Amino acid sequence: MIRKYVAAVLTIAASQILPAPGWAQGGWEFTVSPYGWMSGLEGDVGTLPGFPSQPVDLSFGDVLNDLDYAFFLTGSARNDPWVLYFDGSLVQTTSYETLGGPVLQGYEIKSKTANFALAFGTTISRSDRHYVDAYAGFRHWSLNNTYSVTTIGGSYSQDTDASWTDPILGVAGNYRLGERWVAFGAADIGGFGVGSDFQWSVMVGVNYLVTDSVSVGVGWRHMDVDYAKDGVVYNASQSGPVMGVTVRF
Repeated sequence: MIRKYVAAVLTIAASQILPAPGWAQGGWEFTVSPYGWMSGLEGDVGTLPGFPSQPVDLSFGDVLNDLDYAFFLTGSARNDPWVLYFDGSLVQTTSYETLGGPVLQGYEIKSKTANFALAFGTTISRSDRHYVDAYAGFRHWSLNNTYSVTTIGGSYSQDTDASWTDPILGVAGNYRLGERWVAFGAADIGGFGVGSDFQWSVMVGVNYLVTDSVSVGVGWRHMDVDYAKDGVVYNASQSGPVMGVTVRF
């Protein structure tokens, strides 16, 4: 169950900047995009200092069993050639297992996870059909975990916290496939031993422009993170479809 909880945190709380489907035509242009990432998880993870990490191999369906709520939002502010990207998420998961022993009756693991990224970039290539941005910034993780054990003598709980910040470098861009269809892609690397040892991410997909200011998008993303510090281990890779809605104004 501990492995299942960790998978929920890593899979659902992972974040990525979703490229907007439009081009600024002078002045400021803003986008807001609620989104989701339906990812599985593979790797080695551990959240209890002093206890060894454990291998995990879970699908997205396994993760949903422990989900209480999740909120994801990304946005951008663009004034050519400059662009500011933001991405944030808030997730809570709860795992409980009844043991039914003569002394140990059950345990519960509750987690609240906040994750946000902020990056500043500039357009390095542009035509009437495409643009490519290069950006630099950071991605910050903050996790609060509460472990509770129920025995015949009462309940006992312990809180653990972990947080780190990764510098990130990346590129993102769009290419118009037609009047309504736009392909997008993004890739970044980060960590460099500052927060995690290393992390990288790649995402590709397409947006469909429902109106001039509203679009829906689907795609696929892979992310790999290698973090180990103070007894907390996240050495995991995640892959799965991405879905989102973008409003441009």
